[in-house]
Amino acid sequence: MKAKFYIGLGLQLFGLIAVGLCFISGVKNGDYGQFELAQLVIGSFAFYVGNYLKGRSLG
Repeated sequence: MKAKFYIGLGLQLFGLIAVGLCFISGVKNGDYGQFELAQLVIGSFAFYVGNYLKGRSLG
């Protein structure tokens, strides 16, 4: 059970960092390219999968 919690937490942190880096890159360059879009989608997906796994491990 604890492994799912920590995997979920790790995925949430990875997703949050990926989206944050995407945001910073977009602000710095003034435009979002394909790489930033992919980073945003993958980061968001990782965050929500991590949220789901973490929630399932607690309940």
